Amino acid sequence: MTILTVGFACLDLLCFTSSGLELNGSITSDNVIYSGGGSCANTAYLLALWGEDIYHIGHLNNDNHGNQIETELANIGVNTRQFIFSEKMVTPLEAITVDEQNNSYTIISHRLLQPPKLTIAEKNKLAHFIQTVSENKNDIVMLADGYEAELSEYLIEHLPKVKMIMNVDNLAANSLYLAQQADYLIVTEQFASAFVKLKAFHGSDEIKSALKKLRNLTNGKIIIRMNKKDCVYLDHQQVVTISGFNKQAVDDITENDIFQGAFAYGISYGWPLEKTILFANLAIVAANKQKRGRSAMPNLVDINRAGKDLIKDFKYFF
Repeated sequence: MTILTVGFACLDLLCFTSSGLELNGSITSDNVIYSGGGSCANTAYLLALWGEDIYHIGHLNNDNHGNQIETELANIGVNTRQFIFSEKMVTPLEAITVDEQNNSYTIISHRLLQPPKLTIAEKNKLAHFIQTVSENKNDIVMLADGYEAELSEYLIEHLPKVKMIMNVDNLAANSLYLAQQADYLIVTEQFASAFVKLKAFHGSDEIKSALKKLRNLTNGKIIIRMNKKDCVYLDHQQVVTISGFNKQAVDDITENDIFQGAFAYGISYGWPLEKTILFANLAIVAANKQKRGRSAMPNLVDINRAGKDLIKDFKYFF
């Protein structure tokens, strides 16, 4: 199985604090991390850590920051040869402050609202990549975040037998086509409730109604990640709930990246949806709580160990 992540890659400066920011004030941080980031790029990093055949595709500028992003992914085992380096692209930079007392965060992002249009030369490079992966005759799973909308659409239209996963907490107009093409559309509870014009869900009937209405966005399966870490989806018109684990997790940003990476892993191996979501929830609690960002990501042994600790009669995934 071949997995593609198509989307946002950036360079992060993460500052962890134990007190909130005050207007016109300053605070200190004893824990600062400087590393590659971006949700799709982080997912590629995780899947490479697990030994998967993983490619990341996106735009960067061929500057020091862009080269650092590419090198970090390549060093862990991500295939980065199809990165598109463009002088018109601004390599994204993000400063992220995380309040460890209440697990809230603030992101200051320096980036283009959308990448440059693909040139003929860049499409030719993608065509060569598509030919290469198609010759492998492996099924292809693609995870897209919507940032690289034109690039994602081009790949969907030209790749055979691609299963597409999209994980969103908002949906820009240029991403609507991608959502329609998704086989699995993962949304947050906040997104789902806002979509049906509710402040919050009260009971399974409202959740069921929201899942049905969200079908207007996609022909695929809708999964809502609830605030309490449960996941819900419809199966034969009935709401199925896969419970999360009541255990301290890593920060919300890393948690989301781990979940979608583990979800893509399960889909790539043809697992049923219930098993895939269970595995993704276990991957979250298996993360190293003493570390942050990519260094907190669990390996496969960590996940099996978490399953053995948390689930009675646990059967190993691999």
